[in-house]
Amino acid sequence: MITRQQVDQLLQFKNSQYLVTSCYLNLDRGQMPPQALKIRVKDLLQSARHSLHGKAGTHEQRQSLQRDFERIEEYVQQDILGNRHKALAAFSCDGEKFWQTYQLPYVVHNVLIADHAPYIRPLSVILAQQRRYCVVLVDRVHGQLFESYMGEILEHKELLGDVPRWVSEGGQGGRDERNIERCYVAAVHQHFQSVADAAFRLFKQHQFDSLVLGGHREVLMEFKEHLHTYLRERLVGEFTADPGRTNAAEVLRLTEEIEHRVAAEHERRLAGELVHKGAAGRAVSGMAATLTALSRGEAQLLLVEEGFESPGYICRSCQHLSHDVATCPQCDQPTEPCVDIVDEAVGLATARNCRIEHVRGVTLLREAGRIGALLRY
Repeated sequence: MITRQQVDQLLQFKNSQYLVTSCYLNLDRGQMPPQALKIRVKDLLQSARHSLHGKAGTHEQRQSLQRDFERIEEYVQQDILGNRHKALAAFSCDGEKFWQTYQLPYVVHNVLIADHAPYIRPLSVILAQQRRYCVVLVDRVHGQLFESYMGEILEHKELLGDVPRWVSEGGQGGRDERNIERCYVAAVHQHFQSVADAAFRLFKQHQFDSLVLGGHREVLMEFKEHLHTYLRERLVGEFTADPGRTNAAEVLRLTEEIEHRVAAEHERRLAGELVHKGAAGRAVSGMAATLTALSRGEAQLLLVEEGFESPGYICRSCQHLSHDVATCPQCDQPTEPCVDIVDEAVGLATARNCRIEHVRGVTLLREAGRIGALLRY
């Protein structure tokens, strides 16, 4: 599970003597079997050796780069057989004994780059889109807290204190039936409040984006009355579960069903907002208009259909991006062709603190050119 802090640490690692090798690999077994993946990875690394070796000037730099390739290949070949995640990011600088790997829950493009700093753009895009979910399982006796993020789930047992148990003994001490009922109701409410307080403590610690509840409908209706207002505002779904009996894997599966629905609704809403605001001049769509808005610093949110790629041109002098212009209209310098101008657009958006959202389905963005931007003003 990669975090923003880890990406920030990667950004801080820069080296003037040796090159840092950054490798992103699509390891989705649904697209091809493990043996085919191993062959594809080997071919990718072999091709990169030839194209990148010339970037290393000294013998020590070439040796460091060669060992980077060898270590990445060895690690990936083992990882393909032993793990089930969809993608992998690896960063290596043997000359500085630097090595970092991250398992990614979403497919990425195959990329291998050697430079004096790690290439973190794909990680930034993934992090920009991920939402952290708190999952609360509750009944009248038990309570469990989970955190779901980037395809993984973690139970937070330490946040729950001693859960009060409801009064089960009847008639003890000469109490009548009404007193027993009052004690039971009070204990249940105390239990609900204890679990709700634990969820709020988790929110204050980790600032999760959304809340999901698991349990039985009538219990959840009572429990929701104990939630802090901030948590009620973040409630996005519920599922049926039995706390203490539903395992973490099942909790993750049920939560991800809700996550996928929420993400799809969010993406459709963004695409609709883009089209609506475009008619009022507060958004742009299509490649040419979007690249112009990004280059001028006018874009507040970049919206891109997942998997969309297109060739284009970039001006290295002023970072102006263009779909089909060989001379920069801003500084009149020659532009350089690039394989994927969409990737360059994402990089420019990241550098200019522009939010990035990828749309994973057929929405109104498809008809609008598969890329667009909401404007700052």
